[in-house]
Amino acid sequence: MENQAIDIRDYFKIIKRRSKYLLIPFVVISILSIVLSVVLPSVYRSMATILIEEQEIPSDLVRSTVTTFADQRIQVISQRIMTRTNLLELINKFDLYTKERKSKAEERILEKMRESIKVEPLSANVIDKRNGMPSLATIAFTLSFDNSNPALAQKVANELTSLFLKENIKSRTESAQNATLFLTEEAQRLREKINETQSKLAEFKEKNLNQLPQISQLNQQELTSLNNQLLNFDSQERSLHERQFYLEGQLAQIDPNAMATNAAGNRVFDAKDRLKQLESQYPSLQATYSATHPDVIKVKREIDSLKKQTGAHTDANKINAELTTKKSQLASLLKQYSDKHPDVLRLQKQINTLQDALLKTNDTEEVKVDILPDNPAYITLQAQLESIHAELTSLTYTRNQVLKRSTEIRESLRQAPLVEKEYVDLIQDLDSNNLRYREVSARKMEAEISQQLEVERKGERFTLIDPPQEPLEALSPNRPAIFFLGFIFAIAGGIGCVFLAEMLGATVNNEKTITALLGVAPLASIPYLESEEEQNSSSKRNIIILTSGLIILILAVTVFHFVVMPLDVFWYKLLRVIDNI
Repeated sequence: MENQAIDIRDYFKIIKRRSKYLLIPFVVISILSIVLSVVLPSVYRSMATILIEEQEIPSDLVRSTVTTFADQRIQVISQRIMTRTNLLELINKFDLYTKERKSKAEERILEKMRESIKVEPLSANVIDKRNGMPSLATIAFTLSFDNSNPALAQKVANELTSLFLKENIKSRTESAQNATLFLTEEAQRLREKINETQSKLAEFKEKNLNQLPQISQLNQQELTSLNNQLLNFDSQERSLHERQFYLEGQLAQIDPNAMATNAAGNRVFDAKDRLKQLESQYPSLQATYSATHPDVIKVKREIDSLKKQTGAHTDANKINAELTTKKSQLASLLKQYSDKHPDVLRLQKQINTLQDALLKTNDTEEVKVDILPDNPAYITLQAQLESIHAELTSLTYTRNQVLKRSTEIRESLRQAPLVEKEYVDLIQDLDSNNLRYREVSARKMEAEISQQLEVERKGERFTLIDPPQEPLEALSPNRPAIFFLGFIFAIAGGIGCVFLAEMLGATVNNEKTITALLGVAPLASIPYLESEEEQNSSSKRNIIILTSGLIILILAVTVFHFVVMPLDVFWYKLLRVIDNI
Protein backbone atom coordinates (compact mmCIF):
# COMPACT_ATOMS: atom_id res chain seq x y z
CA MET A 1 0.00 0.00 0.00
CA GLU A 2 2.88 2.34 0.76
CA ASN A 3 4.28 1.78 -2.72
CA GLN A 4 0.92 2.39 -4.46
CA ALA A 5 -0.28 5.85 -5.47
CA ILE A 6 -3.28 7.01 -3.42
CA ASP A 7 -5.86 9.30 -5.02
CA ILE A 8 -8.50 11.49 -3.47
CA ARG A 9 -11.14 8.78 -3.58
CA ASP A 10 -9.03 6.57 -1.38
CA TYR A 11 -8.91 9.31 1.26
CA PHE A 12 -12.67 9.67 1.21
CA LYS A 13 -13.05 5.92 1.57
CA ILE A 14 -10.70 5.92 4.54
CA ILE A 15 -12.61 8.76 6.22
CA LYS A 16 -15.92 7.01 5.58
CA ARG A 17 -14.58 3.75 6.95
CA ARG A 18 -13.00 5.43 10.02
CA SER A 19 -15.71 8.02 10.62
CA LYS A 20 -15.90 7.40 14.36
CA TYR A 21 -12.16 8.13 14.72
CA LEU A 22 -12.85 11.46 13.05
CA LEU A 23 -16.03 12.46 14.87
CA ILE A 24 -15.12 11.60 18.45
CA PRO A 25 -11.86 13.65 18.65
CA PHE A 26 -13.51 16.46 16.70
CA VAL A 27 -16.46 16.67 19.06
CA VAL A 28 -14.34 16.33 22.21
CA ILE A 29 -11.76 18.94 21.21
CA SER A 30 -14.45 21.33 19.98
CA ILE A 31 -16.37 21.04 23.24
CA LEU A 32 -13.18 21.55 25.26
CA SER A 33 -12.22 24.64 23.26
CA ILE A 34 -15.73 26.09 23.69
CA VAL A 35 -15.67 25.38 27.41
CA LEU A 36 -12.14 26.76 27.74
CA SER A 37 -12.99 29.96 25.88
CA VAL A 38 -15.99 30.48 28.13
CA VAL A 39 -14.60 29.25 31.44
CA LEU A 40 -11.26 31.13 31.42
CA PRO A 41 -11.69 34.25 33.57
CA SER A 42 -11.34 37.66 31.96
CA VAL A 43 -8.30 39.66 32.89
CA TYR A 44 -8.52 43.47 32.72
CA ARG A 45 -5.54 45.79 32.64
CA SER A 46 -5.58 49.35 33.96
CA MET A 47 -2.54 51.31 32.79
CA ALA A 48 -0.96 54.66 33.68
CA THR A 49 1.62 56.49 31.57
CA ILE A 50 4.28 58.50 33.44
CA LEU A 51 6.53 60.99 31.66
CA ILE A 52 10.16 61.52 32.74
CA GLU A 53 10.73 65.28 32.59
CA GLU A 54 14.18 66.87 32.71
CA GLN A 55 15.08 69.35 35.41
CA GLU A 56 13.95 72.90 34.76
CA ILE A 57 17.30 74.52 35.54
CA PRO A 58 20.12 73.62 33.10
CA SER A 59 22.47 70.98 34.45
CA ASP A 60 25.43 73.22 33.57
CA LEU A 61 24.28 75.64 36.28
CA VAL A 62 23.01 73.20 38.90
CA ARG A 63 23.99 69.56 38.92
CA SER A 64 21.74 67.02 40.52
CA THR A 65 23.13 64.55 43.04
CA VAL A 66 20.91 61.82 41.52
CA THR A 67 23.14 60.49 38.75
CA THR A 68 21.52 57.13 38.01
CA PHE A 69 19.86 56.46 34.65
CA ALA A 70 16.08 56.52 34.36
CA ASP A 71 15.85 52.78 33.65
CA GLN A 72 17.89 51.95 36.71
CA ARG A 73 15.91 54.35 38.90
CA ILE A 74 12.61 52.90 37.65
CA GLN A 75 13.75 49.37 38.50
CA VAL A 76 14.95 50.45 41.95
CA ILE A 77 11.65 52.18 42.72
CA SER A 78 9.73 49.15 41.42
CA GLN A 79 11.61 46.89 43.81
CA ARG A 80 10.93 49.26 46.68
CA ILE A 81 7.22 49.38 45.89
CA MET A 82 6.82 45.63 45.39
CA THR A 83 8.10 44.74 48.81
CA ARG A 84 6.26 42.22 50.91
CA THR A 85 4.90 44.88 53.27
CA ASN A 86 3.53 47.15 50.53
CA LEU A 87 1.93 44.31 48.57
CA LEU A 88 0.27 42.81 51.65
CA GLU A 89 -1.07 46.25 52.54
CA LEU A 90 -2.57 46.61 49.05
CA ILE A 91 -4.02 43.10 49.16
CA ASN A 92 -5.69 43.75 52.50
CA LYS A 93 -6.83 47.24 51.50
CA PHE A 94 -8.58 46.16 48.28
CA ASP A 95 -9.39 42.59 49.37
CA LEU A 96 -7.53 41.04 46.45
CA TYR A 97 -7.35 37.30 45.70
CA THR A 98 -10.04 36.41 48.20
CA LYS A 99 -10.44 32.81 47.05
CA GLU A 100 -6.73 32.21 46.58
CA ARG A 101 -5.92 33.41 50.09
CA LYS A 102 -8.10 30.68 51.54
CA SER A 103 -6.24 27.84 49.84
CA LYS A 104 -2.81 29.10 48.76
CA ALA A 105 0.28 30.15 50.67
CA GLU A 106 1.08 33.80 51.17
CA GLU A 107 4.20 33.59 49.00
CA ARG A 108 2.16 32.30 46.05
CA ILE A 109 -0.30 35.18 46.44
CA LEU A 110 2.55 37.72 46.51
CA GLU A 111 4.18 36.11 43.48
CA LYS A 112 0.88 36.26 41.58
CA MET A 113 0.45 39.94 42.42
CA ARG A 114 4.01 40.74 41.33
CA GLU A 115 3.27 39.05 38.04
CA SER A 116 0.14 41.21 37.73
CA ILE A 117 2.15 44.44 38.07
CA LYS A 118 3.92 45.49 34.88
CA VAL A 119 6.43 48.35 34.51
CA GLU A 120 7.52 48.87 30.92
CA PRO A 121 9.81 51.73 29.77
CA LEU A 122 9.07 53.75 26.66
CA SER A 123 12.18 54.71 24.74
CA ALA A 124 12.88 57.12 21.92
CA ASN A 125 15.85 58.29 19.88
CA VAL A 126 17.20 61.53 21.34
CA ILE A 127 20.37 63.60 20.88
CA ASP A 128 22.88 63.10 23.68
CA LYS A 129 23.91 66.54 24.94
CA ARG A 130 27.33 65.27 26.00
CA ASN A 131 28.53 64.08 22.59
CA GLY A 132 25.83 65.26 20.19
CA MET A 133 25.18 61.70 18.97
CA PRO A 134 21.71 60.15 18.71
CA SER A 135 21.00 57.49 21.30
CA LEU A 136 18.10 55.51 22.69
CA ALA A 137 16.77 57.01 25.92
CA THR A 138 13.84 56.28 28.19
CA ILE A 139 11.44 59.22 28.07
CA ALA A 140 8.45 57.61 29.81
CA PHE A 141 7.16 54.35 31.21
CA THR A 142 3.87 52.60 31.80
CA LEU A 143 2.64 51.15 35.06
CA SER A 144 -0.22 48.63 34.86
CA PHE A 145 -2.10 46.17 37.00
CA ASP A 146 -4.05 43.11 35.83
CA ASN A 147 -7.15 41.83 37.58
CA SER A 148 -10.41 40.07 36.79
CA ASN A 149 -12.37 43.06 38.12
CA PRO A 150 -11.90 46.17 35.92
CA ALA A 151 -12.90 48.62 38.67
CA LEU A 152 -10.55 46.94 41.13
CA ALA A 153 -7.76 46.97 38.54
CA GLN A 154 -8.18 50.75 38.17
CA LYS A 155 -8.11 51.34 41.93
CA VAL A 156 -5.00 49.26 42.47
CA ALA A 157 -3.29 50.90 39.47
CA ASN A 158 -4.11 54.34 40.91
CA GLU A 159 -2.64 53.32 44.26
CA LEU A 160 0.49 51.91 42.63
CA THR A 161 0.92 55.09 40.57
CA SER A 162 0.67 57.24 43.69
CA LEU A 163 3.18 55.04 45.47
CA PHE A 164 5.51 55.21 42.48
CA LEU A 165 5.41 59.02 42.27
CA LYS A 166 5.83 59.42 46.05
CA GLU A 167 8.68 56.94 46.14
CA ASN A 168 10.46 58.80 43.34
CA ILE A 169 10.21 62.10 45.21
CA LYS A 170 11.24 60.41 48.44
CA SER A 171 14.21 58.61 46.90
CA ARG A 172 15.49 61.72 45.10
CA THR A 173 15.11 63.87 48.23
CA GLU A 174 16.79 61.25 50.41
CA SER A 175 19.57 60.87 47.89
CA ALA A 176 20.20 64.63 47.91
CA GLN A 177 20.00 64.76 51.73
CA ASN A 178 22.34 61.80 52.11
CA ALA A 179 24.83 63.38 49.73
CA THR A 180 24.69 66.67 51.65
CA LEU A 181 24.98 64.90 55.02
CA PHE A 182 27.90 62.78 53.83
CA LEU A 183 29.77 65.78 52.42
CA THR A 184 29.07 67.78 55.59
CA GLU A 185 30.46 64.99 57.77
CA GLU A 186 33.42 64.57 55.44
CA ALA A 187 34.13 68.32 55.52
CA GLN A 188 33.95 68.28 59.35
CA ARG A 189 36.28 65.27 59.48
CA LEU A 190 38.77 66.98 57.17
CA ARG A 191 38.51 70.20 59.22
CA GLU A 192 39.36 68.27 62.39
CA LYS A 193 42.20 66.54 60.60
CA ILE A 194 43.51 69.90 59.36
CA ASN A 195 43.35 71.32 62.90
CA GLU A 196 45.17 68.28 64.21
CA THR A 197 47.85 68.57 61.52
CA GLN A 198 48.20 72.30 62.19
CA SER A 199 48.66 71.60 65.89
CA LYS A 200 51.29 68.98 65.13
CA LEU A 201 53.00 71.38 62.74
CA ALA A 202 52.97 74.18 65.33
CA GLU A 203 54.43 71.88 67.99
CA PHE A 204 57.00 70.63 65.51
CA LYS A 205 57.99 74.18 64.57
CA GLU A 206 58.27 75.17 68.22
CA LYS A 207 60.37 72.11 68.98
CA ASN A 208 62.62 72.38 65.92
CA LEU A 209 62.57 76.10 65.28
CA ASN A 210 66.25 76.38 64.37
CA GLN A 211 66.22 73.29 62.12
CA LEU A 212 63.38 74.35 59.84
CA PRO A 213 64.18 74.57 56.11
CA GLN A 214 63.35 78.27 55.88
CA ILE A 215 65.69 78.94 58.85
CA SER A 216 68.56 76.85 57.49
CA GLN A 217 69.59 79.50 54.97
CA LEU A 218 69.45 82.16 57.66
CA ASN A 219 71.49 79.88 59.93
CA GLN A 220 74.06 79.44 57.18
CA GLN A 221 74.28 83.19 56.71
CA GLU A 222 74.51 83.72 60.45
CA LEU A 223 77.23 81.06 60.70
CA THR A 224 79.22 82.85 58.01
CA SER A 225 78.77 86.13 59.88
CA LEU A 226 79.85 84.50 63.15
CA ASN A 227 82.97 83.09 61.51
CA ASN A 228 83.79 86.56 60.23
CA GLN A 229 83.26 87.92 63.75
CA LEU A 230 85.63 85.30 65.16
CA LEU A 231 88.28 86.34 62.64
CA ASN A 232 87.64 89.95 63.68
CA PHE A 233 87.95 89.00 67.33
CA ASP A 234 91.27 87.28 66.64
CA SER A 235 92.55 90.41 64.97
CA GLN A 236 91.30 92.63 67.83
CA GLU A 237 92.79 90.28 70.42
CA ARG A 238 96.19 90.37 68.74
CA SER A 239 96.03 94.15 68.59
CA LEU A 240 94.99 94.40 72.26
CA HIS A 241 97.75 92.00 73.33
CA GLU A 242 100.30 94.07 71.44
CA ARG A 243 98.98 97.21 73.11
CA GLN A 244 99.01 95.43 76.48
CA PHE A 245 102.62 94.37 76.08
CA TYR A 246 103.59 97.90 75.10
CA LEU A 247 101.79 99.51 78.08
CA GLU A 248 103.19 96.95 80.49
CA GLY A 249 106.67 97.83 79.22
CA GLN A 250 106.01 101.53 79.66
CA LEU A 251 104.45 101.00 83.08
CA ALA A 252 107.44 99.04 84.28
CA GLN A 253 109.67 102.04 83.60
CA ILE A 254 107.60 104.56 85.63
CA ASP A 255 107.62 105.00 89.41
CA PRO A 256 104.02 104.80 90.61
CA ASN A 257 104.65 107.12 93.58
CA ALA A 258 106.61 109.93 91.88
CA MET A 259 105.45 113.44 92.76
CA ALA A 260 103.94 115.33 89.90
CA THR A 261 105.01 118.94 89.24
CA ASN A 262 103.75 121.70 87.02
CA ALA A 263 105.55 123.27 84.09
CA ALA A 264 107.61 125.47 86.41
CA GLY A 265 108.67 122.50 88.45
CA ASN A 266 106.48 123.38 91.43
CA ARG A 267 103.97 121.06 92.97
CA VAL A 268 100.39 122.24 92.63
CA PHE A 269 98.40 121.37 95.74
CA ASP A 270 94.73 121.36 96.42
CA ALA A 271 93.14 120.56 99.81
CA LYS A 272 93.57 116.86 99.38
CA ASP A 273 97.09 117.21 98.05
CA ARG A 274 97.96 119.58 100.89
CA LEU A 275 96.55 117.07 103.36
CA LYS A 276 98.60 114.35 101.78
CA GLN A 277 101.71 116.52 101.91
CA LEU A 278 101.23 117.38 105.58
CA GLU A 279 100.51 113.78 106.49
CA SER A 280 103.74 112.77 104.82
CA GLN A 281 105.66 115.55 106.66
CA TYR A 282 104.05 114.91 110.02
CA PRO A 283 105.96 111.68 110.78
CA SER A 284 109.24 113.46 109.96
CA LEU A 285 108.43 116.27 112.30
CA GLN A 286 107.52 113.80 115.01
CA ALA A 287 110.81 112.11 114.45
CA THR A 288 112.67 115.40 114.60
CA TYR A 289 110.83 117.32 117.33
CA SER A 290 108.81 116.59 120.39
CA ALA A 291 105.03 116.46 120.41
CA THR A 292 104.84 119.91 122.01
CA HIS A 293 107.03 121.54 119.44
CA PRO A 294 105.22 124.46 117.77
CA ASP A 295 105.85 123.06 114.25
CA VAL A 296 104.46 119.65 115.20
CA ILE A 297 101.40 121.22 116.83
CA LYS A 298 100.87 123.47 113.84
CA VAL A 299 101.05 120.65 111.32
CA LYS A 300 98.79 118.55 113.50
CA ARG A 301 96.15 121.25 113.62
CA GLU A 302 96.36 121.86 109.88
CA ILE A 303 95.95 118.12 109.21
CA ASP A 304 92.88 117.94 111.46
CA SER A 305 91.41 121.00 109.76
CA LEU A 306 91.99 119.61 106.26
CA LYS A 307 90.47 116.26 107.27
CA LYS A 308 87.34 118.05 108.46
CA GLN A 309 87.26 120.09 105.27
CA THR A 310 87.75 117.17 102.85
CA GLY A 311 86.25 114.41 105.02
CA ALA A 312 89.35 112.32 104.33
CA HIS A 313 91.33 109.97 106.53
CA THR A 314 95.00 109.46 106.94
CA ASP A 315 96.37 108.43 103.57
CA ALA A 316 98.64 105.49 103.89
CA ASN A 317 99.76 106.06 100.33
CA LYS A 318 101.30 109.43 101.21
CA ILE A 319 103.05 107.98 104.24
CA ASN A 320 104.35 105.21 102.08
CA ALA A 321 105.49 107.74 99.48
CA GLU A 322 107.29 109.75 102.18
CA LEU A 323 108.78 106.54 103.53
CA THR A 324 110.04 105.68 100.07
CA THR A 325 111.57 109.14 99.70
CA LYS A 326 113.29 108.91 103.05
CA LYS A 327 114.66 105.51 102.19
CA SER A 328 115.99 106.93 98.98
CA GLN A 329 117.66 109.81 100.83
CA LEU A 330 119.07 107.33 103.36
CA ALA A 331 120.55 105.31 100.55
CA SER A 332 122.18 108.45 99.16
CA LEU A 333 123.62 109.47 102.58
CA LEU A 334 124.97 105.99 103.20
CA LYS A 335 127.02 106.35 100.05
CA GLN A 336 128.68 109.43 101.55
CA TYR A 337 128.62 108.83 105.31
CA SER A 338 128.81 106.01 107.79
CA ASP A 339 125.91 104.56 109.80
CA LYS A 340 126.91 106.72 112.82
CA HIS A 341 126.73 109.97 111.00
CA PRO A 342 124.18 112.36 112.66
CA ASP A 343 122.32 112.92 109.36
CA VAL A 344 122.11 109.20 108.77
CA LEU A 345 120.85 108.60 112.29
CA ARG A 346 118.32 111.41 112.05
CA LEU A 347 117.04 110.07 108.68
CA GLN A 348 116.90 106.54 110.08
CA LYS A 349 114.83 107.82 112.97
CA GLN A 350 112.41 109.52 110.56
CA ILE A 351 112.07 106.27 108.55
CA ASN A 352 111.25 104.36 111.74
CA THR A 353 108.69 106.99 112.69
CA LEU A 354 107.05 106.76 109.23
CA GLN A 355 106.95 103.02 109.45
CA ASP A 356 105.32 103.23 112.89
CA ALA A 357 102.82 105.76 111.55
CA LEU A 358 102.03 103.53 108.57
CA LEU A 359 101.45 100.55 110.88
CA LYS A 360 99.37 102.68 113.22
CA THR A 361 97.21 103.91 110.29
CA ASN A 362 96.58 100.37 109.14
CA ASP A 363 95.69 99.21 112.67
CA THR A 364 93.34 102.15 113.17
CA GLU A 365 91.39 101.50 109.97
CA GLU A 366 91.39 97.68 110.69
CA VAL A 367 91.70 96.99 106.97
CA LYS A 368 94.60 96.24 104.77
CA VAL A 369 95.24 99.41 102.92
CA ASP A 370 96.64 99.05 99.48
CA ILE A 371 99.22 101.56 98.55
CA LEU A 372 97.86 103.34 95.54
CA PRO A 373 100.11 105.00 93.01
CA ASP A 374 99.91 108.74 92.67
CA ASN A 375 102.03 109.28 89.58
CA PRO A 376 99.70 110.74 86.88
CA ALA A 377 101.66 109.13 84.05
CA TYR A 378 101.64 105.81 85.87
CA ILE A 379 97.97 106.17 86.66
CA THR A 380 97.18 106.99 82.99
CA LEU A 381 99.11 103.99 81.71
CA GLN A 382 97.58 101.82 84.37
CA ALA A 383 94.05 103.03 83.37
CA GLN A 384 94.82 102.26 79.75
CA LEU A 385 96.12 98.86 80.73
CA GLU A 386 93.03 98.15 82.81
CA SER A 387 90.89 99.27 79.86
CA ILE A 388 92.74 96.78 77.65
CA HIS A 389 92.19 94.08 80.28
CA ALA A 390 88.48 94.91 80.35
CA GLU A 391 88.34 94.83 76.57
CA LEU A 392 90.11 91.48 76.52
CA THR A 393 87.71 90.11 79.14
CA SER A 394 84.73 91.42 77.16
CA LEU A 395 86.24 90.09 73.95
CA THR A 396 86.76 86.67 75.54
CA TYR A 397 83.18 86.59 76.79
CA THR A 398 81.85 87.69 73.41
CA ARG A 399 84.04 85.11 71.67
CA ASN A 400 82.69 82.38 73.94
CA GLN A 401 79.15 83.45 73.19
CA VAL A 402 79.85 83.49 69.45
CA LEU A 403 81.50 80.08 69.64
CA LYS A 404 78.52 78.75 71.59
CA ARG A 405 76.11 80.18 69.03
CA SER A 406 78.23 78.84 66.19
CA THR A 407 78.17 75.37 67.77
CA GLU A 408 74.39 75.55 68.14
CA ILE A 409 73.97 76.59 64.51
CA ARG A 410 76.26 73.80 63.27
CA GLU A 411 74.27 71.30 65.31
CA SER A 412 71.04 72.70 63.87
CA LEU A 413 72.43 72.43 60.34
CA ARG A 414 73.45 68.82 60.98
CA GLN A 415 69.93 67.95 62.17
CA ALA A 416 68.20 70.02 59.48
CA PRO A 417 67.92 67.20 56.85
CA LEU A 418 66.14 64.86 59.28
CA VAL A 419 63.87 67.64 60.48
CA GLU A 420 63.21 68.78 56.92
CA LYS A 421 61.85 65.36 55.90
CA GLU A 422 59.32 65.26 58.72
CA TYR A 423 58.50 68.92 58.17
CA VAL A 424 57.88 68.38 54.45
CA ASP A 425 55.66 65.38 55.25
CA LEU A 426 53.58 67.50 57.61
CA ILE A 427 53.35 70.34 55.07
CA GLN A 428 52.32 67.93 52.29
CA ASP A 429 49.75 66.31 54.56
CA LEU A 430 48.38 69.73 55.48
CA ASP A 431 48.28 70.89 51.84
CA SER A 432 46.59 67.66 50.76
CA ASN A 433 43.97 67.96 53.50
CA ASN A 434 43.38 71.63 52.65
CA LEU A 435 42.94 70.75 48.97
CA ARG A 436 40.52 67.94 49.78
CA TYR A 437 38.68 70.19 52.23
CA ARG A 438 38.23 72.86 49.57
CA GLU A 439 37.00 70.26 47.07
CA VAL A 440 34.60 68.71 49.58
CA SER A 441 33.36 72.15 50.65
CA ALA A 442 32.68 73.07 47.02
CA ARG A 443 30.87 69.79 46.47
CA LYS A 444 28.92 70.29 49.69
CA MET A 445 27.69 73.65 48.43
CA GLU A 446 26.68 72.01 45.15
CA ALA A 447 24.90 69.24 47.07
CA GLU A 448 23.02 71.80 49.17
CA ILE A 449 21.90 73.58 46.01
CA SER A 450 20.93 70.23 44.49
CA GLN A 451 19.00 69.37 47.66
CA GLN A 452 17.12 72.65 47.40
CA LEU A 453 16.49 71.80 43.74
CA GLU A 454 14.85 68.53 44.76
CA VAL A 455 12.91 70.13 47.63
CA GLU A 456 11.41 72.70 45.26
CA ARG A 457 10.68 70.01 42.63
CA LYS A 458 12.86 71.69 40.03
CA GLY A 459 14.90 68.60 39.21
CA GLU A 460 14.09 65.64 37.06
CA ARG A 461 10.60 64.41 37.94
CA PHE A 462 7.94 61.90 37.03
CA THR A 463 4.74 63.43 35.66
CA LEU A 464 1.52 61.48 35.30
CA ILE A 465 0.26 62.23 31.78
CA ASP A 466 -2.29 59.41 31.44
CA PRO A 467 -3.91 58.26 34.70
CA PRO A 468 -5.28 54.73 35.03
CA GLN A 469 -8.73 54.22 33.50
CA GLU A 470 -11.29 51.51 34.12
CA PRO A 471 -10.76 49.04 31.25
CA LEU A 472 -13.77 48.34 29.05
CA GLU A 473 -12.39 45.26 27.32
CA ALA A 474 -10.59 42.30 28.75
CA LEU A 475 -6.91 41.91 28.03
CA SER A 476 -7.11 38.13 28.14
CA PRO A 477 -8.16 35.52 27.26
CA ASN A 478 -8.72 36.01 23.54
CA ARG A 479 -11.88 33.91 23.34
CA PRO A 480 -12.42 34.07 19.58
CA ALA A 481 -8.85 32.96 19.04
CA ILE A 482 -9.29 30.10 21.51
CA PHE A 483 -12.54 29.03 19.79
CA PHE A 484 -10.98 29.23 16.34
CA LEU A 485 -7.82 27.39 17.33
CA GLY A 486 -9.97 24.75 19.08
CA PHE A 487 -11.89 24.16 15.84
CA ILE A 488 -8.63 23.83 13.89
CA PHE A 489 -7.18 21.46 16.51
CA ALA A 490 -10.45 19.43 16.48
CA ILE A 491 -10.25 18.88 12.72
CA ALA A 492 -6.55 18.12 12.87
CA GLY A 493 -7.04 15.73 15.79
CA GLY A 494 -9.84 13.83 14.04
CA ILE A 495 -7.92 13.49 10.80
CA GLY A 496 -4.83 12.46 12.70
CA CYS A 497 -6.69 9.75 14.59
CA VAL A 498 -8.17 8.43 11.29
CA PHE A 499 -4.84 8.09 9.59
CA LEU A 500 -3.19 6.69 12.71
CA ALA A 501 -5.85 4.01 12.95
CA GLU A 502 -5.52 3.30 9.25
CA MET A 503 -1.76 2.95 9.46
CA LEU A 504 -1.90 0.69 12.51
CA GLY A 505 -4.72 -1.51 11.10
CA ALA A 506 -3.87 -4.86 9.31
CA THR A 507 -7.16 -5.31 7.41
CA VAL A 508 -7.16 -5.54 3.58
CA ASN A 509 -9.67 -2.99 2.34
CA ASN A 510 -9.16 -2.62 -1.41
CA GLU A 511 -7.87 -4.21 -4.59
CA LYS A 512 -4.65 -2.23 -4.53
CA THR A 513 -3.60 -3.85 -1.28
CA ILE A 514 -4.24 -7.36 -2.67
CA THR A 515 -2.34 -6.52 -5.82
CA ALA A 516 0.53 -5.19 -3.72
CA LEU A 517 0.58 -8.34 -1.56
CA LEU A 518 0.00 -11.04 -4.24
CA GLY A 519 1.29 -9.32 -7.33
CA VAL A 520 -1.91 -10.29 -9.18
CA ALA A 521 -5.06 -8.20 -9.43
CA PRO A 522 -8.31 -9.80 -8.12
CA LEU A 523 -11.02 -10.87 -10.58
CA ALA A 524 -13.92 -9.30 -8.60
CA SER A 525 -14.77 -7.54 -5.30
CA ILE A 526 -17.58 -8.92 -3.11
CA PRO A 527 -18.79 -6.54 -0.30
CA TYR A 528 -19.10 -7.76 3.29
CA LEU A 529 -22.60 -9.04 4.14
CA GLU A 530 -23.60 -8.79 7.83
CA SER A 531 -25.78 -11.46 9.39
CA GLU A 532 -28.80 -10.68 11.52
CA GLU A 533 -26.92 -11.50 14.68
CA GLU A 534 -24.08 -9.17 13.72
CA GLN A 535 -26.54 -6.40 13.01
CA ASN A 536 -28.26 -6.94 16.40
CA SER A 537 -24.91 -7.00 18.18
CA SER A 538 -23.81 -3.83 16.41
CA SER A 539 -27.08 -2.08 17.33
CA LYS A 540 -26.74 -3.07 21.00
CA ARG A 541 -23.13 -1.86 21.04
CA ASN A 542 -24.11 1.47 19.54
CA ILE A 543 -26.95 1.86 22.08
CA ILE A 544 -24.56 1.12 24.96
CA ILE A 545 -21.99 3.56 23.64
CA LEU A 546 -24.64 6.26 23.12
CA THR A 547 -26.13 5.67 26.58
CA SER A 548 -22.69 5.75 28.23
CA GLY A 549 -21.84 8.89 26.36
CA LEU A 550 -25.09 10.57 27.47
CA ILE A 551 -24.51 9.53 31.10
CA ILE A 552 -20.93 10.79 30.99
CA LEU A 553 -22.11 14.04 29.38
CA ILE A 554 -24.78 14.53 32.07
CA LEU A 555 -22.27 13.87 34.84
CA ALA A 556 -19.74 16.24 33.28
CA VAL A 557 -22.37 18.99 32.92
CA THR A 558 -23.46 18.47 36.54
CA VAL A 559 -19.89 18.63 37.84
CA PHE A 560 -19.23 21.66 35.65
CA HIS A 561 -22.35 23.39 36.98
CA PHE A 562 -21.55 22.86 40.64
CA VAL A 563 -17.77 22.96 40.58
CA VAL A 564 -16.64 25.16 37.73
CA MET A 565 -19.41 27.53 36.69
CA PRO A 566 -23.20 27.63 36.77
CA LEU A 567 -24.75 26.72 33.46
CA ASP A 568 -26.67 29.97 33.13
CA VAL A 569 -23.46 31.98 33.58
CA PHE A 570 -21.73 29.68 31.14
CA TRP A 571 -24.53 30.17 28.63
CA TYR A 572 -24.38 33.94 29.06
CA LYS A 573 -20.62 33.97 28.51
CA LEU A 574 -20.98 31.65 25.53
CA LEU A 575 -23.41 34.06 23.94
CA ARG A 576 -20.95 36.91 24.50
CA VAL A 577 -18.20 34.86 22.85
CA ILE A 578 -20.46 34.13 19.91
CA ASP A 579 -21.31 37.84 19.65
CA ASN A 580 -17.62 38.71 19.64
CA ILE A 581 -16.99 36.16 16.92
